[in-house]
Amino acid sequence: MTETAPDFDDDDRNSDTPYRPGPLIVCPEDGDPALAPFLDVLRAANTARAEAADLSAKAARDRRHTKTNWMFPPSNDNRRGGSVYPGIVSSADFVDGFVPPDYHLDGIAQAGFLYALTAGTGTGKTAVLLALTAATALGAPLCGRDVRKGRVVYFAGENPDDVRMRWLAMAHRLSFDPAEMDVHFIAGTFSIPAATARIGLDVERLGGADMIVVDTSAAYFQGEDENANTSLGKHARDLRALTELPGKPAVFVACHPTKSPDPANLQPRGGGAFIAEIDGNLVLSKENGMAKLHWQVKHRGADFAPLFFALESVTAPPLVDSKGRSVPTVMAIGMADWKPAEGKIAKAEAWEAALTILRQQGPMLESDWCDAYRAEHLGERADSVERRFRRYRAKLVGVGKVGLDGALFKVLDTDADASGHVQDNVQTQT
Repeated sequence: MTETAPDFDDDDRNSDTPYRPGPLIVCPEDGDPALAPFLDVLRAANTARAEAADLSAKAARDRRHTKTNWMFPPSNDNRRGGSVYPGIVSSADFVDGFVPPDYHLDGIAQAGFLYALTAGTGTGKTAVLLALTAATALGAPLCGRDVRKGRVVYFAGENPDDVRMRWLAMAHRLSFDPAEMDVHFIAGTFSIPAATARIGLDVERLGGADMIVVDTSAAYFQGEDENANTSLGKHARDLRALTELPGKPAVFVACHPTKSPDPANLQPRGGGAFIAEIDGNLVLSKENGMAKLHWQVKHRGADFAPLFFALESVTAPPLVDSKGRSVPTVMAIGMADWKPAEGKIAKAEAWEAALTILRQQGPMLESDWCDAYRAEHLGERADSVERRFRRYRAKLVGVGKVGLDGALFKVLDTDADASGHVQDNVQTQT
């Protein structure tokens, strides 16, 4: 009888190469009755060895499959097919495989899906994502829609200090204790694909996650050219790996739009390559002084009515500068029943958008106020928007709603007539 020792050591336990046993033990002929007990033992050893080889090969296949799914999970609407022909099934068997949608934000965003939230700077991306974060941790509705209660991990990459300020102000405004909220932050930027294993372990130690926020896509982009479609497609696949974290979270990524964006066709940087790898492109735009959340280009699921948020200037006792002065920040407040007025906007309402900017952001230089107003009217001619702004600015000063404090325009606490009449000899900045 001969036997070869198996080629196997501890390092192979974590390898993708399966255990390969040596040759099977050669058994003697069955002719001698005296050898029968030994033959039974040898046959059992051969069987155990073969089973060990099968289990090792399966474990290696599972490890390779896990790595592939973790690093490069395909889009939910672009799952790659297997190599085995599945066969023809009946209509009854086919529909029996239906899996009901599992919504995180009811009717809009599903668990385990990847969404972009695309909008220009100053439109309210971070404010809206923090509002959804708070609603998730509190299990509270948002804009009249149910939100699944659960744990949130927030990647604060672009401006962690700004996110801290906003979170403190929200805690004060909504009366929650930040120390009691099941919300966890990662401050600063790093390579998400290089850290996926570590992120997975950390999230597993937390007990899983129900929602992930990446603020912003640009902050975590590892390529050279943020407008290169191929690089952005890979970046989107790297972000999709986060949907495979323990808990199968819904993942929301704040995205800047492409260069010279079309307001009616807002797409994240990377265009079609990025869009192809995500499950929905949610967008924010300004409408009648509100931030409107809807979708453009792609959304897996039924259409939904837009959500509206008021962007309010807020502060909190901890938010003071080095001289003890209050520091304001911006908070998004979901408007459950608000809808834009139908028909033509009245003259007094037409300049309400300019007034809302001052209410939300506080006293401003005219140039900054004008820039903020222009940001709400992307796609229109800049010179036309500026002329309209200066006309509205004069009317707001004229009716006593806005005044000057040195070089800064500010909202006045007054109930002056809102007819739009411009008083004579009113000081304005030209």
